Amino acid sequence: MNVILQSLGNLRDLPMPTFNKIAIIVINFVAVSLVLTVLNHNKLKDRKSQIFVLMGISMLGWVDFAYLARIFGRMPEISIIFLKIAWLSTPFVFFFTYMTSTLLAREGKQNKIITISLLVVAIILGIATAFTNLTIAGIKYTNGILDIVYGNGFFPYLGGVFIMMFFTLAPLVRTKIQSKSKFFLIGVIIFYIMNLAFNITLPVFFHITNLYFLGDYSTIFLLGFTMYAILRHELFEIKVFATEALTLILWSILFIKIFFSQNLTQISIDSFVFALTIVFGILLIRSVRNEIKQREKLEELNKKIEELDKRKDEFLNVAAHELRAPMTAIKGYLSMLSEGDAGKLTPTQTDFLNEATNGNDRLIRLVNNMLNISRIEEGRMTYEMGDINLSEIVKIVHDDYLHEAKEKNLVLNLEVPRDVKDKVYVDKDRIFEVVSNLLSNAIKYTDKGSINIKLRNQDQKIIVEVEDTGPGISESDQQKLFQKFYRTESAVGKAKGTGLGLYVSRLLVEKFRGEIGVKSQTGQGSTFWFKLPLKS
Repeated sequence: MNVILQSLGNLRDLPMPTFNKIAIIVINFVAVSLVLTVLNHNKLKDRKSQIFVLMGISMLGWVDFAYLARIFGRMPEISIIFLKIAWLSTPFVFFFTYMTSTLLAREGKQNKIITISLLVVAIILGIATAFTNLTIAGIKYTNGILDIVYGNGFFPYLGGVFIMMFFTLAPLVRTKIQSKSKFFLIGVIIFYIMNLAFNITLPVFFHITNLYFLGDYSTIFLLGFTMYAILRHELFEIKVFATEALTLILWSILFIKIFFSQNLTQISIDSFVFALTIVFGILLIRSVRNEIKQREKLEELNKKIEELDKRKDEFLNVAAHELRAPMTAIKGYLSMLSEGDAGKLTPTQTDFLNEATNGNDRLIRLVNNMLNISRIEEGRMTYEMGDINLSEIVKIVHDDYLHEAKEKNLVLNLEVPRDVKDKVYVDKDRIFEVVSNLLSNAIKYTDKGSINIKLRNQDQKIIVEVEDTGPGISESDQQKLFQKFYRTESAVGKAKGTGLGLYVSRLLVEKFRGEIGVKSQTGQGSTFWFKLPLKS
């Protein structure tokens, strides 16, 4: 115990360190810069900005006037005025720290009674300190060290400060130290510990006052961590703050370096570098601001595009639903006419009826594709999964399109090896749509020649290939062919299409754990294929 007391006694003989003068410049520069940054961006439009600015001002009042009180220690009349102003500011630092605590912990929903009560406490403590001798009875300046003579109201003053400290920590503890308040809590703890050590314990109980400034300067930790916590969780809309903060730190270092220059030449060089850095720093900040503004405009445009895309999908979905019922009815009546239910048809009438049937079938496929896209993308598609023989589905699709191929004088072949394994686990109707989309496209874009449908096995998978003698597809188009609403340039204007069939086919095949693709060269036809895993 004696060793501890002796060590504490030795602290009294330590001179005021050199960094004391440097620290006051840095603290002022950083604090003023942060406050001006907030003012520049927010213009005190919201409560967060007001609280932070008032905290910064009260901190500067505390630190600066406490420093001036030590500087003018040999002039007691002036020194005590500065000291009382510093102590007047102190309760408000703790009050605005409390306000920031409630802001971070509960997003501004403070208990009004507690807030008003603590504000009244801060005002009373400030007035009592400034206009009476209850808190500070006087000062003594001995051997370059400023000692404070405490009044009878000093301990009530401490009590009021401790109450504010308690209510500052309470909401942070209640939030179980979430990430939003963690960094602020670190700053508060450092601030409190340093104040308890250097502003209360050492000067009051051990009469060591030459280290008082360390407690005062701990405000920079509180200010810095507070700003970081606010910015990290976007309580200020300051997108460019990181650039400004780094620039300000660089300016601070270069500015301080000027005062440590050894000669006029070095001062001139450092001053020139400092001025140059200011110019480039301002240009950098402006550049970042412009970039962020452009990014915000781009984000806004993207949101509008997404909204338009959503409305477009909703429109297509509604239109598809409204079209499906009448087209199904039309298909039924056309089928009845083709079967002679309304009387015998002439060959010309039969040709016209077949054309109408084919056109109606294309519209039905289009509507089905539109509905499928909407359901798949929104996760509303229902699948009736089961084991099927894929060759049977392909045979049905082949037979359905025989007439359409014949009308274009195309030869439609189906090649199914006898020993092919074709049992797969899929939705029967959905895989029918995939095969139908591939064969429909082949007939649509092939003017002469043939179309071959082939089935074969490869590595425990079944592969379906639709090979045509059409115009072929370029490599650049092949990379985009399975995208939504994409059509090759050669197809546009030649045959009606929406660019939905292959997109829907890709979604469905991938749903069944398969793959889909195309092999083609311009002028040499195309082969569209998909493969599915066999049912084990």
